[in-house]
Amino acid sequence: MAHIRKVQRAEGAAWELRWKDHGKDRQLTFKTEKAAEKELVRIEDLLQAGRSTTHLTERRTVAEVVEACIAAGEGSLKARTVEGQRSMYRNHIKPAFGKRRITSLRAHDIEKWVAALGKKLGHGTVRNVYVLLNKACKYAIRHDWLVVNPCTGVALPTSHEEVQDERQFLTPSQVSALAEVLAKKEGHYGLIVRMAAYTGLRAGELAALRVRDVDMLHGVVQVRRTVRRKAKGGWIYSSPKSKKSARDVPLTGALRAELDVWLAEHPDRANPEARLWPGSRNTGRGGAVDWSRTFDINNFCKRYFRPLLRSGALSSAGMSSALRWHDLRHTYASIMAAVPGVDVYDVSRWMGHSSISVTEKVYVHLFRTDYSSKMAAVDAFLGGAGRSLARQGSVTPLRGAVGQSAG
Repeated sequence: MAHIRKVQRAEGAAWELRWKDHGKDRQLTFKTEKAAEKELVRIEDLLQAGRSTTHLTERRTVAEVVEACIAAGEGSLKARTVEGQRSMYRNHIKPAFGKRRITSLRAHDIEKWVAALGKKLGHGTVRNVYVLLNKACKYAIRHDWLVVNPCTGVALPTSHEEVQDERQFLTPSQVSALAEVLAKKEGHYGLIVRMAAYTGLRAGELAALRVRDVDMLHGVVQVRRTVRRKAKGGWIYSSPKSKKSARDVPLTGALRAELDVWLAEHPDRANPEARLWPGSRNTGRGGAVDWSRTFDINNFCKRYFRPLLRSGALSSAGMSSALRWHDLRHTYASIMAAVPGVDVYDVSRWMGHSSISVTEKVYVHLFRTDYSSKMAAVDAFLGGAGRSLARQGSVTPLRGAVGQSAG
């Protein structure tokens, strides 16, 4: 079993803890005999239970483990997902724990880290970063680099009412006002705003549209891919966010007519794979239309969308300077919810949510249920069948009712 040996070092006395694990010699060195004895008890318990002690001498850092975990998932994950993981690791995990050994992490370290992140990041971002570290710790356990996951049981920040209140819903007249002003910059900017507000497409889905995706015969826009900019430049085209995000979204009559005109004037309309929207290039005097480039919504928002709102030019229309591009997707949900005959199932399908529960969680308050027919049935029961049951003695009058003694 394990044993302790005192040795003399240049810096003073030390205590070596030695043991064999599956025929392999293991060793740890401690500055005090008490620390060595404490670890000896733990090691003997592990050995008696038939457990491996490999992790106790493990020297891999958190950085090495997280990088190995991300690399292991590259073959099964989308490129944009892997890139997102690398970004979270570089920005939030590596600065905090990168140089530490994976075996040195404790639950209180993770709790303090999560709390610090919560003060500067949204709850969703904090959760995503935590999930990545938790995944890396599980990866380390599978490879015998770690025994206990320090992330287990750590409380995460939850969404608050003020987060929900950040969403903004525009009226159709506000959508028109916004589109008209932006169309003065470039004509197609107005159409893109209306597309966002009246189809609910995500920014990446909207930017990735091709000529072939506008199905005039059936009056739908086909969502089959999404696009996002890579951290080091260039673009990544991939399938939509989830299986249900690949969908057909019905077009309004006005939007269908506007797209018909747009396609008729499209310089590459004969090519079904051509980009539906042109990108832009910086000429030093603002972006110039460039059909060879991908339409960059982030750049569009930076140059035109946000400056317009901050200028107050649309404050008379009731639009806040805090309006975000994603609020046009929220606007779509609110408009669809107000249309008679459109229910939450329709909206969930058209917005490409992974499940109906996602739609209900985010937008159920927008759907007003009409209970009038059900209440009419209740009234009929109370007025007819209810009296009949009372005559038959099936309905027992309440004690203390009119005409009865309370005592």
